[in-house]
Amino acid sequence: MSSQSRRREPGSANDPARRDRSPGLRFTDWSVVGTRTFTPDDLNEVVGSFVMDQDADTLWTRITLLSPATPWPWSYGILGFKTSNGYELGSVKAYPEVDSEVFRLGVGRPPYERSGLLTFEPRSFNLAWIRNGYPMSLKFECASGVTGGGSGDPVVVNSFVRSSDGSGLQLVQVDFS
Repeated sequence: MSSQSRRREPGSANDPARRDRSPGLRFTDWSVVGTRTFTPDDLNEVVGSFVMDQDADTLWTRITLLSPATPWPWSYGILGFKTSNGYELGSVKAYPEVDSEVFRLGVGRPPYERSGLLTFEPRSFNLAWIRNGYPMSLKFECASGVTGGGSGDPVVVNSFVRSSDGSGLQLVQVDFS
């Protein structure tokens, strides 16, 4: 997709000035977390630290490929947000793009720890291209916020919930036939 088609139009749904009008989606502005040039020795690299907003359940990461994309040698890397409790928001495959691309980390609930480290693990396919003289430089920007909710419709969001009496979790079988 070209950068022309990714440009935000004023008043469009993607216009940050309108973000408060969408009850199911709230996020902060982008913050630069770091810029990295990966070497053949990089395995699981810390890009930088980030503190999520209070009650945020989602971390969006915009990755921009700063090095030339021709010939196109890049595969994906594994993007994650590591807190003292591990990868609470999960991890995703992230493909670097010159025009940038946004990746979402989240599991539908806020992490226990709001501060953590943004990590990127270049796959071995990328490291082989780097060894052959194609540097991979990436810029990482993050924004945190809340997704979902706000509709008022009764919907099952999670299949497991903590019981109010402290007795643990119950499994429920649902038949949709």
